[in-house]
Amino acid sequence: MVAVAIPKPEERTIKRPVSNCPGCGATKVSMALKEGLRRYNKENKAKLKLLYVADRGCGNLQGWHEYGIVDTITNMGMAPMVALGAKYSSGGLENNYMVVCASGDGAYNFNINGMKIAAQDPPSMYIIYDNYAIRMTGGQIGLINEYEIEGKAIGFEVYFINPYRYEENAEVFKGLIGEYLNNKAIMVVADGTCSRDLRAQLRDQGVKLGTFIRREDCKDVVYQKERERIAKENPEKLKEMPPFKCRLCGIRLRCQALLENDPSRCYNCGACAHYDCESLTCAEPNLAMVTEHPKKYIEVFKRMQGDD
Repeated sequence: MVAVAIPKPEERTIKRPVSNCPGCGATKVSMALKEGLRRYNKENKAKLKLLYVADRGCGNLQGWHEYGIVDTITNMGMAPMVALGAKYSSGGLENNYMVVCASGDGAYNFNINGMKIAAQDPPSMYIIYDNYAIRMTGGQIGLINEYEIEGKAIGFEVYFINPYRYEENAEVFKGLIGEYLNNKAIMVVADGTCSRDLRAQLRDQGVKLGTFIRREDCKDVVYQKERERIAKENPEKLKEMPPFKCRLCGIRLRCQALLENDPSRCYNCGACAHYDCESLTCAEPNLAMVTEHPKKYIEVFKRMQGDD
């Protein structure tokens, strides 16, 4: 049998580009969670490991295939019960395992009893990708839930985050990990995780959002100019050159628009403005600007428009 070398995650990501819509909020939440855990471990000299149990869906599946964030994919609505089993089978915190489960709002409604059990058997952390403004993976109409009321009634401490504010969310999760270790039941609602449909709704309201901007000193912008020069002077040499120099922003933010350097594909999420690269930002207004929750995107932007 011939041994086959398994490519590194970053190599797989380059060869199989990000398949989520540009601006997908679900993937940015999972990324912020992982970064929050990294920061917690570093600051507290801890060795916590993450077990991420997720219901199937576009954001979670991408995390499974290419980014190594999601550890298991379940049928919709089963994440709370599978996470409970994972907590006991892994030994949980006794073996330095932190178990987090995630799903869309549909799964929340499919297994409300599972949610109750998760709340009554802490520590637990449940992340909800709130689909109130989107069609969901199968094109269904998003459901409306009063998480602040319902979550507290079940037994959770409820937090709302804007999924596009990556740096801020990493700090939020770092703090919530401390709450998890204090045996709390935590619900994190990522408010409006589909930038595609939010943009469409805002356009219907007459709101035009800004796109990402790369400065001239961006490594990839400089490199692309060099490729253009080589293409004119020595086309054969161009074949030996890689297609890009640095697109870590596109890989880390999981954004096809950034990977292809194509503003026309940008869904205006604004995560660029919160990414740690001085050569990258996002024009305002963008979805990451909204700090009021829950369900305030359209209201906030209409108010901004009225102020102009």
